[in-house]
Amino acid sequence: MQPDFDCVVVGAGLVGAAQALALRRYDLSVLVVEAHQTPSGPGDRDVRGLALSPPSKQFIEVLGVWPLLSTQTVPIRHIHVSDQGRFGFTHLNSDDIGIDALGYVCPADHFHQAIRNVAIEECEVWWGTTLTSINLGSEVAEICLESDSGPVRITTRLVIGADGMYSRVREAAGLVAHMRDYRQSAIVANVDVQYPVPETAFERFTGNGPLALLPLPGGRHVTVRCCPIDEVDRIVGLSDKQYLAELEKGFGHRFGTFSDAGRRRSHKLVLQFSDRIVGHRVALVGAAANKIHPNGAQGLNLGLRDAAALAECLNAIRSVDGDIGDLDRLSGFAAERQADHNDVIRFTDTMAQVFVSKIPCLGLVRNLAMLVTDISPLSKRWLIGKATGLSIKSPRVDPQVIR
Repeated sequence: MQPDFDCVVVGAGLVGAAQALALRRYDLSVLVVEAHQTPSGPGDRDVRGLALSPPSKQFIEVLGVWPLLSTQTVPIRHIHVSDQGRFGFTHLNSDDIGIDALGYVCPADHFHQAIRNVAIEECEVWWGTTLTSINLGSEVAEICLESDSGPVRITTRLVIGADGMYSRVREAAGLVAHMRDYRQSAIVANVDVQYPVPETAFERFTGNGPLALLPLPGGRHVTVRCCPIDEVDRIVGLSDKQYLAELEKGFGHRFGTFSDAGRRRSHKLVLQFSDRIVGHRVALVGAAANKIHPNGAQGLNLGLRDAAALAECLNAIRSVDGDIGDLDRLSGFAAERQADHNDVIRFTDTMAQVFVSKIPCLGLVRNLAMLVTDISPLSKRWLIGKATGLSIKSPRVDPQVIR
């Protein structure tokens, strides 16, 4: 049976759009389904910064998106990690491992707009369309969709869930996800600082959770403040002056005065992971597969590695005339991604718990560990590898562009 599409990607966010573009590089026919309506404008310009790892930059280059982003990114060549009120600290530098940058910060709206525009050029995208059901047949999957124009049914070899932590694809396919609530939220806001430090990201662990400060193009900075869930209403309700004063105190006043606070956004922090990321004619990528703590800005980069690996896997299956929706063949993708998923989950979850723990003497142990890391080249290389994804064997997508 000849399906309407080789693949249907549900979700046109960053990972979903990247997934569709990666599949087009291998000349697979792709439909992208997105519940939101077609974006009509630039939206809110004062948005969070996204930290992209070096492997993510390479992947985005292959997709043809990086030229649209390069002038809107700031390279991160230094990372400073410290523990408030204690002696521990670690400095990480790109020169430590001989690379140009440890990462790149790009405003989220620019990334969304750039990758969306390329996806619209190269893929069929149905906006304002929701998934209602999936019938997973032996040869094809039949998908029922709903839009303003009414219901429609299409067939595909493979359904890819890139529709976030509340994935309809995951639910429809009967794939099970487990969630643990950190009882924390991340409050994100853009600010100006009096004494900026160029090309440097700061992460500071406090008794209430980590603080992060990342430079943005144009001199702005994005701050991420993690706090207990019962503190969210108080913090969101602060005046800008009060909020900025608390940020200054948290960072130890090293940046001078904080000013011009942008809109504050609160994001609940959870760990969610799926028992399986593949099923018969179904695969999950990004937050549909795993939603993790923002420590180290790992989530988006993990999702982009999922997208690259799945595209590579499907091309390999098709090259031997295989069925790209066959569960046995998709299991190779799941097995390949398992180690990366487990490592990132373990790393971010351990960081989330160790740096807010009240266990006596644990603060001394973690600060000693930070100092040892700072003076040990091997420890630095290990930490940089974890923080940047460079320790992971990154999948490669053929740079051939299918038009």
